[in-house]
Amino acid sequence: MPTADELRASVDAARTVLRTAITASAGNWDTPKGTADDGEAGWSPRQAAEHVIPSELMFAGGICAACGYDGPENPLDGEPSFATADDALAALDAVAAAADSKVKYVQDEELGKSAGGEGMAAVPVAGLMVMDVWHLADHAAQMITPMA
Repeated sequence: MPTADELRASVDAARTVLRTAITASAGNWDTPKGTADDGEAGWSPRQAAEHVIPSELMFAGGICAACGYDGPENPLDGEPSFATADDALAALDAVAAAADSKVKYVQDEELGKSAGGEGMAAVPVAGLMVMDVWHLADHAAQMITPMA
């Protein structure tokens, strides 16, 4: 099992991938990418960013709940709306700082803890961190690659 430090580094790397995708998508920020499996238009880079960036707080909150920490403060005002890629990058920085201010305390012995219950609350800390990495990378790829 990866250590807490290795998992934090993976989250940081996935954020870098997202940052690169946001920057690369600035010229087509509101243009849907391909079509979804159900034939509907895919998400635009903006829609993907408005979904994935606030989710960092959800993952950090779940990690905090499992470890018995207070969750991070939300630096975003209301429903996220990023009119430009630069707005999204600023929000990503703010949300990452808020999440990291709590997740930096996770120790290796806490990686197996969960908040208990059902759904995401049942996922252990290590699993939440891995899911966060996957989620960031998945939406980064969606921003720059047409959906099949």
